[in-house]
Amino acid sequence: MSGREWSSPEAGQVLKQYSVPDWPLLATYLISEASAQKSSRWCNYISALPRQPYSLLYWTRAELDRYLEASQIRQRAIERVTDVIGTYNDLRLRIFSKYPDIFPEEVFNMETFRWSFGILFSRLVRLPSMNGKVALVPWADMLNHSCEVETFLDYDKSSQGVVFTTDRAYQPGEQVFISYGKKSNGELLLSYGFVPKEGTNPSDLVELPLSLKKSDRCYKEKLEALKKHGLSASQCYPIQITGWPLELMAYAYLAVSPPSMSKQFDEIAAAASNKSTIKKDLRYPDIEEKALQFILDSCESSISKQVALWIWM
Repeated sequence: MSGREWSSPEAGQVLKQYSVPDWPLLATYLISEASAQKSSRWCNYISALPRQPYSLLYWTRAELDRYLEASQIRQRAIERVTDVIGTYNDLRLRIFSKYPDIFPEEVFNMETFRWSFGILFSRLVRLPSMNGKVALVPWADMLNHSCEVETFLDYDKSSQGVVFTTDRAYQPGEQVFISYGKKSNGELLLSYGFVPKEGTNPSDLVELPLSLKKSDRCYKEKLEALKKHGLSASQCYPIQITGWPLELMAYAYLAVSPPSMSKQFDEIAAAASNKSTIKKDLRYPDIEEKALQFILDSCESSISKQVALWIWM
């Protein structure tokens, strides 16, 4: 992004001088163009953007802790808020404070950065044909997501523009949808601030935490086997409507395996790791029922935490 593309060329030149990465560069550009109002080439587009995006960036820490207590995205949401605050503070100390005439605090502040990053998280498009480069695509980014479509925006070299080809015919006046990607409900909430209607997202999943019991007579041996393959005593595995990964079943086998199976601990632990190339579809009929019960107990434990949260609320 060259300086001449900015309504304030000096701002673009300064940020280029400091080699500001893409995301904070785009965030600052958006704020700069918004402050330029009608003199910005993007005036009509920016005026159509929401003043407060549907974003977890606007949730307080208390709200994140309360409403996401039993959710796996809670920590990621906290980290995202912290990263945005840290990015702004870094730019303020390294650049903005040195060029107050170009980056006045009444324009470039924490509140405007919260807004610009909220816009970026919810509207940036990743273009596969440009090696995954991200871009704001005015107006096209206002298309809504549907779990039932698989088409997306991409750059077309022949027309030198971003195009979208529908995967079905639409009637005049019917809303056209695109896919934001095969994301879980948690990921959609984290980036876009919404979740689809319950039961409509085939890509939805929950992370199920599994843990070895410290009372297990073979706890030490099992833990050593897990560590050998990059795992720990507590692991999370995804569960979808369509089922669970083979690695999860392998972990369950290891958790319930008796001392008589100690020679197989390493093999089972390897199958529980997604970094291993070993055959993962292991079957141990003698302990399969116990392994399934272990998974069921783990599910009930996670659900009970969620129920406790609802009762508290």
